[in-house]
Amino acid sequence: MFSNHARHRSKRRPLLKPLGGALLALTMLSAPGIALADVGFDAASYQGCYNAHAAVQAGARFSFVKLSEGTGYVNPYAGCQLNANRDSGLRRGAYHFADVGGLSPQAEADNFIYVARANNLIGAGVIPVLDWEPAGNLKAQVWWAKAWLDRVAAAWGAKPMIYMSASTISMADWTPVASANYGLWVAGYPRGYAGDQLRDPGSVPYSVAPWSFAAAWQYSSSGAVAGVGSAVDVDWFYGDAGTWAKYANAPIDTVTHPATSTPPSHVAPVQTATTPTGDAGALATAVIQGLYGNQPQRQKLLGSRYAEVMAIVNQRLSGGASTASSGSYVVRSGDYLSKVWPQTWPAIAALNGLRPPYTIYAGQRLRTTGAAASTGRRYTVRSGDTLGSIARRLGVSMGAIHGYRSGNPNLIYVGETIAY
Repeated sequence: MFSNHARHRSKRRPLLKPLGGALLALTMLSAPGIALADVGFDAASYQGCYNAHAAVQAGARFSFVKLSEGTGYVNPYAGCQLNANRDSGLRRGAYHFADVGGLSPQAEADNFIYVARANNLIGAGVIPVLDWEPAGNLKAQVWWAKAWLDRVAAAWGAKPMIYMSASTISMADWTPVASANYGLWVAGYPRGYAGDQLRDPGSVPYSVAPWSFAAAWQYSSSGAVAGVGSAVDVDWFYGDAGTWAKYANAPIDTVTHPATSTPPSHVAPVQTATTPTGDAGALATAVIQGLYGNQPQRQKLLGSRYAEVMAIVNQRLSGGASTASSGSYVVRSGDYLSKVWPQTWPAIAALNGLRPPYTIYAGQRLRTTGAAASTGRRYTVRSGDTLGSIARRLGVSMGAIHGYRSGNPNLIYVGETIAY
């Protein structure tokens, strides 16, 4: 069994020759001339639910958590990781891994925003981030990154940072992003991939132009962090809690939560209410995105609404997409194609004559009958595959792939046959 989209799939970046005189993020600091800074780490699904209290005791002061990727993937451990960070007093960031190929920046931004709202992150002192690691020449699509950043900034009320390797910066003119005041989180490993730890790495030894300074530096992917793991991405943030609050555009008390006196005895689920309230369709989307986990946790969290919500989930995953009997669907505020039809949205788009960036509007009526679920093509999952890597190999979107037996796009199995 494989967890889809492990962090940093193409992470072996060419290391650049160190350059002296790299600028620090001094302009953001509350005490001019004093270089306050903190150390922390970033995490994705392969860290699982970790002990953030142990990380704090080891010196960590913040953590960035992967929230989403593309238009359909959600880190299944995001809830417990974010809760652990909050409960231990770690300052929090949340990032989206850009899929880019064939997907619109607006749709990917909306996926990130939706999951962020489901986890109550907007306005909570959390810094949003775009993780920019596309393959090949896609790295130079500055317009795509800028469109994503603009859309998230408008919804979040704060300017996201953009994460990229030092070598990626030199592949394109990033002036439109830097001049729009989107902060840079740069990655580069002067020590290579040898073991490392939480420490003060000093100034960024690479050119970060057109940015005048880096807001943060991921200085190793091989850090040992107590309670988290022995091969963890470790980062240096050029600022303190006040600086963090400015980047998050939030009151400082939202980023300085005191740690609980003792570590929690268990990981808090994403939804703690016995019976969640709200629209059943929205709850079904959250289930599909993994926010309610697997059985038996899912049934416990949904409570008396389990049957109602799962009926919608099963209908969507089978291609029905919770449509009206007339064979149409009226778009609601916040909808986008892959949110409403996680498996068959390309067919819905084709049926309605929609083209990239696949924009739909609240109140718009979309046809749903007559849409073919697939082209009849098949693929057998191999060892090491993820849904994203399969989509790139086949030259299709992730939304065009369906038929995996888990019913969860984050879990596929070696040897199973999927359709596209």
